[in-house]
Amino acid sequence: MLNIYFGYDEEAILSIDKYFNNTYDEEWLDDPFVRKMVYDIDGSKVLDKFCIQSPVLGQISPEKLSGGVKALICMYKMDDFYVDLIVCGKNCERWIAEIADKKEIYASLSGYDLDFKGLNLRAKCLNDDSEICGYEDWVLKMCAYVGGVYEG
Repeated sequence: MLNIYFGYDEEAILSIDKYFNNTYDEEWLDDPFVRKMVYDIDGSKVLDKFCIQSPVLGQISPEKLSGGVKALICMYKMDDFYVDLIVCGKNCERWIAEIADKKEIYASLSGYDLDFKGLNLRAKCLNDDSEICGYEDWVLKMCAYVGGVYEG
């Protein structure tokens, strides 16, 4: 389940590149689920735990992956990871939902970039301790808490 705090939380990681580059374990890239995320988000193929083939950049190290896929990998591999989902693009929504089906994840959202429309996302709003029941509920809470006071 995704446990989400709507709004800016200074405890959440915003500098995903710096965090990932100093935290990740090379063994994470051997995981087939991680490899699928890297291919889907960045269009890159993990050749081994040290080398990734990017269609744009050629051979790169894991440190050169996009911020979105770095956040997804950390969400999936780390239990105490807390990120602001502003570092993820819409192309990460499906993967966030899949990770949330596998384990409890915690995140904040300080922007309006993600809405999970059409996805079966299990989520809990940490602002008011309520279950988020679908796209409309997500958008209402996001708009209320990110941009103002929730009335309801």
